[in-house]
Formats: sequence, structure tokens, C-alpha cells
Amino acid sequence: MPRRLVSSSVAFLVLFLVSLSAPTTRPTAAADWHELVLYFPQTGHHLSGDFLWAWISNGGLMTFGFPITEPFTQDGLVVQYFERARFEYHPQNQGTRYVVLATLLGNWLTEARRQEAAFRPIQIDPQIANTDPQRRYFPETGHTLAYGFKAYWEANGGLYTFGYPISEEFTEWNPDTGQYYTVQYFERARFEYHPENKGTPFEVLLGRLGAQYAQARGVDTSPVPKRPDAIEVPPQLLDYRWSRAVATDDGAVFGRVTATTLAIRSAPSNSAPILAWTYARHPVPIRGLTLGDPVEGNPIWYEVGDGRYVAAAWVEPLVPDIPPQRFGGHWVDVSLRSFYAVAYDGDRPVYVAIITAGRDGKTPVGVFQIFYRVRNETMDAATVGIPPGSPGYYYLTNVQFTQYFKSGGYALHGNYWTPPSQFGGFTSNGCVGLQNSDAEWFWNFLNIGSVVSIHY
Repeated sequence: MPRRLVSSSVAFLVLFLVSLSAPTTRPTAAADWHELVLYFPQTGHHLSGDFLWAWISNGGLMTFGFPITEPFTQDGLVVQYFERARFEYHPQNQGTRYVVLATLLGNWLTEARRQEAAFRPIQIDPQIANTDPQRRYFPETGHTLAYGFKAYWEANGGLYTFGYPISEEFTEWNPDTGQYYTVQYFERARFEYHPENKGTPFEVLLGRLGAQYAQARGVDTSPVPKRPDAIEVPPQLLDYRWSRAVATDDGAVFGRVTATTLAIRSAPSNSAPILAWTYARHPVPIRGLTLGDPVEGNPIWYEVGDGRYVAAAWVEPLVPDIPPQRFGGHWVDVSLRSFYAVAYDGDRPVYVAIITAGRDGKTPVGVFQIFYRVRNETMDAATVGIPPGSPGYYYLTNVQFTQYFKSGGYALHGNYWTPPSQFGGFTSNGCVGLQNSDAEWFWNFLNIGSVVSIHY
């Protein structure tokens, strides 16, 4: 059997370094397991182990670029360079989500520029500054974030991925392209506005800070031959949408199923026992990568829980709709277009579930707050004015994790009577239905007063 690439997650703080998610467990490897090693012919380098998982689970190609070195020792640490980052391996953090950290290259690159006008902090009353929904002020660094850069920052990981802004927007010459661009610097990145890509996902691109740092330190980035035990990186792992996929606090990243039905198996093998089924558009929490039987030419499988695997060929990054507005604290965004309920911790999406919603426009649209919660209840349509025998009458016992957000009986709650294959459509009388495991997650995440934003 192949070796899984997984580790656990707890909080830890490292000065001047950025944390990168990792999975939640690291199993003991059997003697016949072997490590998944990917080769990137685009730059002639390999990626494996904890560095591979940190790369894919925190944004992949769009955020970090291709690897431009092999792992090697520098500054007393095992490091690996990417076009836009440098990863560091911290064995003292083994068993936490911080076993891989990334150097704050934005801070490094701008250290000598802090007296330039664009880098000088601005003193603004945050309550006044943040009245414009298209602009946000960060008192932590004294800088603002607005419009296209703000939208990109929020959609691609925000504070967790890029850090705080350390400059305002300004125009800068890019020696790689020989052109001027509107740019803004962050603790871990440089945003560049590319008008030639307007209207595409590549309108904002990240600067090649990893390549600049490697050049400044005289690091050899020459290609190396492909190792005999390596496989060429499959196209699925180069999907730019990994940077916008929902990532959880415990180190998973969500994909969504593209097949009509997909078997969840006990091992990464087409002959392994089937433990459960999942269905088209259903979210799956990816917690590790492993080699297994090829499916559609792709030998990579995803671990979606202890001892549970799905073929990577039938899973793509799950990118949620952009919320029409954002709120503080724990809140949920419900899209009646995509049929996903996305949990947010402030700006950051941290969980996603597929839903059922009300037929004939019965699910209300707007911004609501949870005002009443019931752990286990019987739902009788008579209490909302639908008498027994009438069309639409229902009587349901043992309804779990109900959280009411609007009078008239509208709630988030567990839905055990709709087959899972039918989730992702209008099947309810107006409530937002969740599979019980998802309903329990939202029960623990939300509380009285939490915002529920519903829209098409």
C-alpha cells in the first residue's frame, strides 16, 4: 500500500513565519508503502512529503508556483524554493499544522523601503475607514486594501495565506516582464494587477518572490532528472482553483465530486471494499494524497478520513460563490444557485456542505440571525399553518440540530428523509436542509445571533 502524506494540527505561533495547513494524522507506515513523489517537468524539480501537502492544501500552483529547487539545508533548516515562496521544515513542530512554514518574503523584499511613501503607515480611525464595503483598513499595519486586490485577497486565502498589507497600491516596474504594474505588498506576497487579463482569474497575479529570494542568495535552481520513483504531476493538481478551495481549521481542503456516483473505499484500490458512496457536487474533505490504482490514467487518490479514499480523477477543487457581503465572527453563507452552505470565520471560509432548499422560492432570501435552537425536535406542519391532510403537510420526528433564523419555521437543520443523492436541489418546504453530520458541524459552529445570509 502507498504511504499517505498527513500530519496533525494545533495552534502554535512562530515570529516572522506564516503557517501552512497540514492534515490531521500521520499513520505508521507499513514496510511495503512508498512515498508519493511528484515531478514537475515545467521546472525540473520534485515535490513530496510534508512539502507536497503544504503546497496543495494552501493554494497550489496559483499561490506558490512551481518548485524551483529540491529540498536542501539552508539557515540550519531543510527548505525548498518555489517561484513565489520558500518552504521551511520545522521538525520541532512535528504533529502540528506548523511542521511546514513559509518565510515572509514580502517583509524581506521591502525591508529597505519602509520610508517610501507607499510603505508608510496611515493613521485612520478603523470605524470610519471601514464604512466603505469596497475598502478595508488594517490598523495592525496601517494600510488599506481595496477593490480588485481586496476581492483577490478575500477569495484566495486572505490573512492566512498572504498576511497583512504592508504598503498601499502603487506603480512599480517589473524586470521580469519589462512593464509597469499596479502592485501592493503583503507580508508574504506581492499582488500585481494585469489589465491584459481583465475578466479572467489571472487579472491579479502574485510576484515571483521565491525566485527573487533564490537569486539574491545565489541558490542553484537548475533542473534535475526525474527520479525513477517519481510520477509526473497530473493536471488535476495544477488546477488554479486550489487557491480558492475551502480549507478547514483542522488541515483539510475541500474538493467536490464530478462523477454521478463515487465510491469511498477502504484503500486506494479499485478492488478495495466500498465503505460508502458520495454523489455529484458533494463536498469531500481531502486530508492527504497517496498513490493507488490508476483511474482515468491518474494514480493519485485522496484520503477523506481515516482509512477512507476516493479517486482523485473524479474530484475537483470546491470553490464557493463569492458572498454578496461579509460579516464578522462565525456566520454562514447559503447560495441557492450552487446549493452550498459555507461557514465563515470572518473573511475565511472554513467548511462547506451541500444543502436542500425550498421548492417554488419558499426559502427566504436576505440576511437573518439565528434566534432559537433545538437539539432534537418533532416538526409538525400544523404549527406553521398547514393542517393535516393539506398539500405540503409534514410530520417529522427526531429532527436533529435545528437552528431557526426566521419566524414561520425557517431553519437550518438535519434532513434524514431526503436521499443524499438528491441533495443539491429544491426539495424542501423552505428550510435549509443538511445531512446530519453537516448539521451537527454547523450546530457546534454557530450560535444565537449568528448571521445566516441567503442569496441566489
